[in-house]
Amino acid sequence: MHRDIATALVGLSIILLVPSSLAQSTVVLGDSISVAEGDMGIEGISVSENQDLILAHGANSGIFLIDSNSPENNSHIEWSGDYSLLDSSFHPGGETAIMVGEGGNVLRMTLANSSIEQAGGPSTFGDTLLTSVSWNGDGSWAYIGGEDGWIWRFRGTSDGGIEAIVLENRGDRVISGISCLRGHNICAITSTLGGIGIIDQEHGLHWIGGFGTPWVDIVCHSSEVPECVAISSDLTIASIVVVVSEPSETRVFDNDIVQLQGFVGAMTGIEAQSDGISLISLAPFGLIEHDKEAGKSFHWLDNFDAVEFDVEISDQRIVGTWGSGFFEGWLITDRGTLVSFGPVDQSEDNSMLEIWIGIIILGGATLLVASLMVSSSPKLSNWLTKRIGSEEERKDVVRKERRQSRKKGRA
Repeated sequence: MHRDIATALVGLSIILLVPSSLAQSTVVLGDSISVAEGDMGIEGISVSENQDLILAHGANSGIFLIDSNSPENNSHIEWSGDYSLLDSSFHPGGETAIMVGEGGNVLRMTLANSSIEQAGGPSTFGDTLLTSVSWNGDGSWAYIGGEDGWIWRFRGTSDGGIEAIVLENRGDRVISGISCLRGHNICAITSTLGGIGIIDQEHGLHWIGGFGTPWVDIVCHSSEVPECVAISSDLTIASIVVVVSEPSETRVFDNDIVQLQGFVGAMTGIEAQSDGISLISLAPFGLIEHDKEAGKSFHWLDNFDAVEFDVEISDQRIVGTWGSGFFEGWLITDRGTLVSFGPVDQSEDNSMLEIWIGIIILGGATLLVASLMVSSSPKLSNWLTKRIGSEEERKDVVRKERRQSRKKGRA
């Protein structure tokens, strides 16, 4: 009985102390920057191997290089083409990047001087709409996918030419995503309604499941257990554990595919952040965090909070994200707007000041009760740690809660 009263007192204290308006999302939006005036028609991004450089590209052969840590440092790279560039990939060696797009066009950028050259065109790829590209683990080949199920393995030759060879066993639907495992020359692909495939070390293409789902993108994590995560426009997620020793034996089973509940919108893209964490972009404007280790997805940025931040920005489409720290990073929209995000509690210094002033006003008795309750209630202790703890303390709490949640799910 006394415990119930104490709990009620602490609950009342918390209600009085917490500001009346709290964000619903895990993160809040912060600074915003535009790479240029007007609508840039950005279609996608890629992140360099050392994660210090972002390559953004889109309509009218628009190409931008962005400093990942200080995005205000960005530059527009001139190229005379007038076609859309839909996907890109940095070479693992860190010296070049390739971009693919409309009309069978492939561009290569040399990062040392930001120069651009044509690396393929209609004479090689026909008039195919090229939608996806990724270098394999050691950078010996890139895989390029397009409409009608076309997939090529591609590389430059020592005499300055190119080599492009069509993969056998292709499907007949658009290749919507390609992602390769670092440390292994194995790649995974998604096809719109055509299923999920694995490309092995010998360039063999094997279809492994997920047929009939509108897959839109895939990302692979090169962790202790190599795993790829595919997403669809209808809020479906597939987890693919890659059999490295025999990639053709990799399978997508029914219990590997989950349709998320409690989320609103259509998934449009997925990017790896860190430590098995991926961020999934939503339309309308929103983000979902997917934790590979926990096998679960979490609200990251809800559309409601994006609208409250800036109605104009919330009406844009997120085309890419990258991390810069725990719960921190940047996103870029189709118009070329860069927006930072960070933890809710770190952006509410004024709210924290109000909390401490409130505690002082409530007096020693309430503080004593609260202190006793925090020490005896792990749940309340975790809540306060996430509100006012250090970054490492907050990170430990989040991991602990997810482990507990995972254990409950197995019970």
